[in-house]
Amino acid sequence: MNKLKLLPLLIFTIALNGCSALGGLKFWESEDEEEGPAELFTISPSVDIYTDWSESFGNENNFGRLIPAVYDGKVYFISSEGYLASLDVQSGTTEWYKSTNDIVSGGVAVNFKTIMYGTLDGNLVTLDYKDGKELWRSQTSSEVLTAPVTDGNMLIVQTGDGRIAGYDFKSGERQWFHQTTLPKLTLRGTSRPYLEQGFIFAGFANGKIAMIYPDSGAIRFEIPVTINEGKSELERIIDIDGKSLITNDLLIAASYQGNITAINLREGRPDWQEDISTIKDLSLNGNRVVAVDEKDTVKAFGVATGAILWEQNDLRLRKLTSPVSIRNLVAVGDLEGYVHLLDAKNGDFIGRKKISRKPILELTSERNFLLAVDESGKIFKLSLN
Repeated sequence: MNKLKLLPLLIFTIALNGCSALGGLKFWESEDEEEGPAELFTISPSVDIYTDWSESFGNENNFGRLIPAVYDGKVYFISSEGYLASLDVQSGTTEWYKSTNDIVSGGVAVNFKTIMYGTLDGNLVTLDYKDGKELWRSQTSSEVLTAPVTDGNMLIVQTGDGRIAGYDFKSGERQWFHQTTLPKLTLRGTSRPYLEQGFIFAGFANGKIAMIYPDSGAIRFEIPVTINEGKSELERIIDIDGKSLITNDLLIAASYQGNITAINLREGRPDWQEDISTIKDLSLNGNRVVAVDEKDTVKAFGVATGAILWEQNDLRLRKLTSPVSIRNLVAVGDLEGYVHLLDAKNGDFIGRKKISRKPILELTSERNFLLAVDESGKIFKLSLN
């Protein structure tokens, strides 16, 4: 797609980013702008990081969270310009690629032999996983800022206007939607809905998380993770933009300028709650929930009680990715192209490697390897030894 066609969409995106940018005003009186990112100190690594392969997609614009998906021995990735490719997971060899002519903002998901993604202008698209042939496309109510999810019967998508909707997986016909009331100011982004225990779990910009029946869209419960208590509109921004998680019958979610809360799924009430401000995904490692707060401090909370088990402050303000767990480790990427490995038991550094000259935007773990995406749209497969 040529740059003239991208221009109006870019202007539209900048306008949408306005609310997110306003969120930063609350730091005008802090020292963070003068402090700058923490400098790295030398470590003695006990785990080495190897780059198995890398592939560049050339990404001039980033309109959303573009996270690779792994399915049936392939890595699937789509850039914001709509360049879609299937790569062999072992060698990184391109199996096939195509230009979709879409401006993609929602990332890609692959399941049930189907590729799914959402666009900046509100299209929900499905393709055949073998060759990328389009199966159907449907119009949603707003831009799609995160990857869809499916159980094989219903395809679920969350949009930027506070709506989550279910579409027939085979036909693309919308079956239901649930609308939340958005605050006057929100961050640009949505949480990543997911299916667990036969339900959809999704967080919203009003600080609530919902448990939804996927076949009908009926709400089993909708509980606030954070109560809106700020004096100004800026202080009342409490979006849930990161992915929550479920373990031991607890739903654990966190919000911006708010809390991390564990909700008992059997009783539908909070078991524990601790202060944190984050827009990133949570990660589970054993009996620990790991989070990265808005100042890039990495924190581990005990699943049962919410007690803080450790904090790692030496990556402060380095614009970390969401944390991911691999084996007994926690991995994060940063603004200088480094991937850091922390011991999940105590938060100590046990590995580090600079894999790119660009910031690492996304990091995901798949069994015994990591996939990283940098600002230029380059994908890296990383193994640990």
